[in-house]
Amino acid sequence: MITLHVLGAGGAVPTAGRGPAAYWLDLDGHGVLVDPGPGALVRLVRQPGAVETVDSVGTVLLSHLHLDHTADLAPLLFAQHSILAREQGELLVAGPPGTGAFVDRLADLYGSWIEPRLRRLIVREVAVGERIDIGTGQATALPAHHPVDRFDSPGQGWLLADGSGHRLAYTGDTGPCADLPAAIAGCDLLLVECSTPDEYAVATHMSPAGVIDLVGNIATGRVVLTHLYPPVAAQAPAARVEDATGVATVAARDGDVFRIPPETETVP
Repeated sequence: MITLHVLGAGGAVPTAGRGPAAYWLDLDGHGVLVDPGPGALVRLVRQPGAVETVDSVGTVLLSHLHLDHTADLAPLLFAQHSILAREQGELLVAGPPGTGAFVDRLADLYGSWIEPRLRRLIVREVAVGERIDIGTGQATALPAHHPVDRFDSPGQGWLLADGSGHRLAYTGDTGPCADLPAAIAGCDLLLVECSTPDEYAVATHMSPAGVIDLVGNIATGRVVLTHLYPPVAAQAPAARVEDATGVATVAARDGDVFRIPPETETVP
């Protein structure tokens, strides 16, 4: 089973209902922090059903190295350096090529302050198409079109699969990408960025028209829109995508929870 906690459904500019990117995934009981943008740690410990302390975080996945997706990585490492830390084992930080240089720069800046006291930090660069094991599940790096001009790092997404074969596809930040549809076809839930209105569309981000085109070329059970800036959020993009594709679509807000399979979701 996969449980998705949306900690940050917005872009680089926080709003009251949508902070910068951050997601907590329960993958068959194994916790995964995806894209810890600014404020992610506070939202994580406040999220019901997530974690009691950030000391519990043992796996971090990065889609790319922009600040709105990585700014709370250093605070996470700093928190796990605390004398209050109790959890042992590994802390895996996995991301695209360039992730190693990024963490090295943080170490140059903060030194031993960001060395976990009890966990062993492992930094792993994952190329598109490469898989890593996470408990009984897997994470596979997905193609994306979102160049990053530092650390020679491309953007990518992640396909998370549990031990039963349920799959959640997270696009990260991306514009239209020719190789993406085939890589995510048949996913149970598509967590897709939708940053801009169509009139402000750019090559490196999705607008509603781009999401509609993507969803029209794959089979997916549900669509969750994220990375929503206020101008596009005000245009009811979820209704537009659902009307055009016939696929159930939601515009995420901070605190939303989605489960795969959906039959395991509880209705208040």
